[in-house]
Amino acid sequence: MTGLSANAAAGRRALHAYSILHTTDLDEARKGVSEVFSPHELKIVRRDERFDTYMSHAPMGGISINRLRYGASVDIDVGCTSEFLLVMMPLSGVADVRCGEQSVRSTPEFASVVSPTLPLQMCSRYDADQIMVRIDRELIERYCMQHLGHDLRRPIEFELGMNLSGSAGASWRSLIRYLVAELDRGPKNVFTSPLTRVHVEQLVVSTLLLTQPNGYREELLQPARPIAPAYVKRVETFIQSCADQPLTIGDLAAHVGVSASTLFAGFREYRKTSPMALLKSVRLQRAHDELSNAEPGTISVTEAALRWGFTHLGRFASDYRRRYGELPSDTLRH
Repeated sequence: MTGLSANAAAGRRALHAYSILHTTDLDEARKGVSEVFSPHELKIVRRDERFDTYMSHAPMGGISINRLRYGASVDIDVGCTSEFLLVMMPLSGVADVRCGEQSVRSTPEFASVVSPTLPLQMCSRYDADQIMVRIDRELIERYCMQHLGHDLRRPIEFELGMNLSGSAGASWRSLIRYLVAELDRGPKNVFTSPLTRVHVEQLVVSTLLLTQPNGYREELLQPARPIAPAYVKRVETFIQSCADQPLTIGDLAAHVGVSASTLFAGFREYRKTSPMALLKSVRLQRAHDELSNAEPGTISVTEAALRWGFTHLGRFASDYRRRYGELPSDTLRH
C-alpha cells in the first residue's frame, strides 16, 4: 500500500484499539459519526453493496485522529463543519470530495483538506477507508494568530487537494503516520500525557498551516518580526482578561503607563492592527463561543451581542459573518 500505512497489514490494524462504532444500520451510523464530527445527511448510493460502517476515534485535546469506512458507496452532505477543519486521507479506495467551489478525487496519494467555512459534499466509494484528522477551528485560528502576531482579517481557508507525494504533503503524511503508529502502541503511548498532547496540537496545526496552501501561508513563511515591546504584550493580556469591561484606549494606555499615541504606534508596527481592533476581535470570539456553547433557549443573539459590547446589531452580524462564514443566528441554531 502506498498511502498512509507502510504496508497492507499495518493499514488493516490502524487505530483498531480505538474502535467506537461498528454497524450495518444507516441511522446508527449517521448518529455515531455525527457525534464525532457534525450532523449530516447520509444516503446509500447502491443497494447491492454491503453497508458495514466501522469507525475509530482517538482524541488528543483539540485534535483527533479517526478512521472511517462505510463498506458501501454513500453520498454525504454536511454543509459547513463550522467548528472544525478536517483532513481526509484514504488508506485505500476513492472519495469524490467537493468543498466550496473546489472538487478533488481523494486517493491514498491525494488527501483532501476541508475548511470549516465552506460547504462539504462527498461521495465515499464502497472501497474507501480513510484516516480523518479533525482539528478544532478555534485551535488553528489561535495558532495562526500567534504565528502572525495579529488578528485574522478573514477566515482561514485551505486549498482542498493535498498531494501526499509532493515534498510538503509527504511531510504531513509522515507526521500522521507517526501519530497513528504511536497510538497503536497501546495505552502506554506517549500521548497519555496532557503535556505531550499540547505539543502534538502545536505540531499538527503548524505543519498544516505551513505545508498546505491557505490564505495566510505566504505571510506565515515570512521571516519573524522583531519582538514586540513589553507594553504591547501587557495590553494584549489585559484585553484578554478584561474584554467584558467597558475599556477605552485611555484605559489601555493608563494600564501600561504609556501614551495613547505610543500604544497605537506599537500595535501598528508590531501587530499590524490597533488596540481597539484587537479588543473587538476578542469580544467577537467570546460572543461566538457563547453562541456555540449555549443550550437551546437559554440565550438570544441580541443578549450575546450586548453582553460583549456590540450595540449595533446589524454591524455585529456583518462582522460576525465576515469572520465565521455564517450569521450569529446560524451558530446559535446549530
